[in-house]
Amino acid sequence: MRVAIAISVFALALQGSYKLEEREAFHHTFSKDGTIDVDNVNGWITVTGDGGNTIRVDGEKVVRADDAERMALGKKNVALDVDEKDGVARLAVNHHENHDHGYEVTYNFTIHVPRATALRLHSVNGKISADDTAGKFDLHTINGAVTMTNVAGSGSAETLNGNTTITFRENPKADSLFKSFNGHVDVGFLPGLAANVHVKTFNGAAYTDFDATALAGGAGHRTGKESSLRIGAGGPELKFETFNGNIKIRNLAEAKK
Repeated sequence: MRVAIAISVFALALQGSYKLEEREAFHHTFSKDGTIDVDNVNGWITVTGDGGNTIRVDGEKVVRADDAERMALGKKNVALDVDEKDGVARLAVNHHENHDHGYEVTYNFTIHVPRATALRLHSVNGKISADDTAGKFDLHTINGAVTMTNVAGSGSAETLNGNTTITFRENPKADSLFKSFNGHVDVGFLPGLAANVHVKTFNGAAYTDFDATALAGGAGHRTGKESSLRIGAGGPELKFETFNGNIKIRNLAEAKK
């Protein structure tokens, strides 16, 4: 299916001309938790799956400020809470002050997990990426891209201002959502995909190189319309949504030709 393209894509970025900057590295290893939950505000989150049996976090706190007094405030008022309970390893950035006091605090996370670990990764201003993971996922940011590479599992991947780009090494076995508001949604699956697909666009085009048939009530392919399709024998419901951007549902075997 093809529709006319009308794209308006933008991403917001943090801005500020601060005079001072301090960086502080931190490291933490969690025990055998099955889920990593990261709640960030400013900064990126990168997760890589591997053959380990613990969740290992390497991170950096970056504080920028106008002067030494505001630097001290930034270091005091924005902190990282670390805990684990009921099989969930949790990292949460805690802002004790919500007003602009002449400083900016960023947390960047690089995390290694066992491949089957479930991911709950949230940020406000920052990109989120996951590579070689296989657990259930819930990825959500406002200003930044969401990228998943060589993954398995199912869940939701969503951003407001940025692209959502995913490649699967195993097709999802449960319902999943892939979404952006101002950005493209580009998801690659293996041959043999069997799913019921729901596509929603407004200013953009939707495309798939899988053979698909329209489901009852879902034949609208024009801009501003929704489409419901069956790929293969059907299966889990896969939703693709964007407002200003294009949707591409790719057969990864076709990309290699």
